[in-house]
Amino acid sequence: MPLTSRGDARSPGFTVWRMALWLLLLLAAFGCLQYVHHAQQVWTLLHGLAPGDARIASLRGQLAWDAAYLLAAFALIVLCVGGILQQAWSLRPLQVAAVVLAAWSALSGLWLFQQWHAFVRSAGDMAAAQGPQATVALQVLLDPMRRSYHMGLALKAAAVPLLLWLAWRLGRPQVRAQFHRRR
Repeated sequence: MPLTSRGDARSPGFTVWRMALWLLLLLAAFGCLQYVHHAQQVWTLLHGLAPGDARIASLRGQLAWDAAYLLAAFALIVLCVGGILQQAWSLRPLQVAAVVLAAWSALSGLWLFQQWHAFVRSAGDMAAAQGPQATVALQVLLDPMRRSYHMGLALKAAAVPLLLWLAWRLGRPQVRAQFHRRR
């Protein structure tokens, strides 16, 4: 069974760290799909522009970021599969990836927090300048965005300790002993 250990007497049965790897694998696969979809949209938009358009450089930059994120997500998928199959080559890179992802989640959560408050402040200033009806309309628009923002921030906050726990758990001797070399 893919979520149990290999019958090792020290850790028989269900292993939570493998479930965490499955979750990471699924999230990386979802990320791949998102990056491919966004890259397709940017590519279509890029080919619809006339040569010399000022937006071309920005769109090419977005396309490059999409390609980099897609490659990173694919590499994470490969590492997760290696970890789920308990291949020794995946152990150290998975630990590094988990720590890097935890740091990235914390940093991007801070950026999200800053950007949200700057956005709300500037939108509120614009709405206040236009009158009370604009302020009410702004609140109606911000409510669904606020829920998405809180959900994204909560997921990032939950990811940090989970990823750090995974990196720590993969370094434990009883887990390292479950990994084997390729045959």
